[in-house]
Amino acid sequence: MADIRAGLEDRRFRRYPGTDPRPERKPAFLVSRRRRERHHPGAVFLVDKPKGPTSHDIVRDIRRWTGLRRVGHGGTLDPLASGLLPVFVGVATRLNEYLAPYRKSYEATVLLGQSTDTDDSEGQVIETAEIPEISEQELHLVLDQFRGEIEQVPPQYSAVKRDGVAAYRTARAGERVEIDARAVTVHELTATTVALPYVTLTMSVSTGTYVRAIARDLGQALGCGAHVTEMRRTAIGAKSANDGHSPESLQAAAEADAIWSLAISPADLFPDWPHFHLRGEQLLRIKRGQKIRHAPVDGWDKALVLNPENEVAAVLRRDELSAATWQPEKVLASG
Repeated sequence: MADIRAGLEDRRFRRYPGTDPRPERKPAFLVSRRRRERHHPGAVFLVDKPKGPTSHDIVRDIRRWTGLRRVGHGGTLDPLASGLLPVFVGVATRLNEYLAPYRKSYEATVLLGQSTDTDDSEGQVIETAEIPEISEQELHLVLDQFRGEIEQVPPQYSAVKRDGVAAYRTARAGERVEIDARAVTVHELTATTVALPYVTLTMSVSTGTYVRAIARDLGQALGCGAHVTEMRRTAIGAKSANDGHSPESLQAAAEADAIWSLAISPADLFPDWPHFHLRGEQLLRIKRGQKIRHAPVDGWDKALVLNPENEVAAVLRRDELSAATWQPEKVLASG
């Protein structure tokens, strides 16, 4: 407590330059927080985000509940959407990018006959049209053109940047931005319920695929327009929304000083990766950024290093010239 008071006094003196004869130093509570972040082994919270809050709202809450600032999510969910939102904490944020190759699964309700400026029900209706008579079989045939690797134009209201400016900012200013199509992969796409004017779609897609764009393009293919009214992310890789915790349960755990009981190891997000359990000299070499010898794993050029405490210490990359040589790609501070 004395250290905290001293830190607060330092901050008070700095309001009046020249009044504090002591050397400049950081407040004790800031030093403590940074030390805590540096030595935290990293963790992941699987959040079942409800409809309403933004992904950043969830990140902000996790920061408050854990007391750590290094927090980031594993893939934006629109305010309209609910479902699985992985949130990386501490040094685990450095593993966020490795989640990108995993498939993401969604369930979406699409309303045919109306187009909106945002391609979902949060936007303004810009066009209405009569819905054509179409059977379920015919609808499935139309969906064929959206399966596999396709070229998709992201929505006007998206975070895609053009000339350094996010498209949604330009759209909010009343201007239309030209967004280039990009390659995405739709691994699975099925109409599970057809109750016109509503269609329920389930899909498994690559990172970067916009569900709203699939709904928009389906409406265009049918000649009547369409937009998303409900959307839920049901899975990322091996983790499903059923594994997630509601913000209310996370808050209750934080208030009971049990927030970390709801966290998982980052390694649990990558169950298919090779896991090397290292100790002693080999682990020390990894910390120093040096190569190690380890048996190759067929089909894999990356691996996770786990220390004796079963914490993720590093990501390794297999050497191009020697299959049994591995070099650090990322060393986590806690390793």
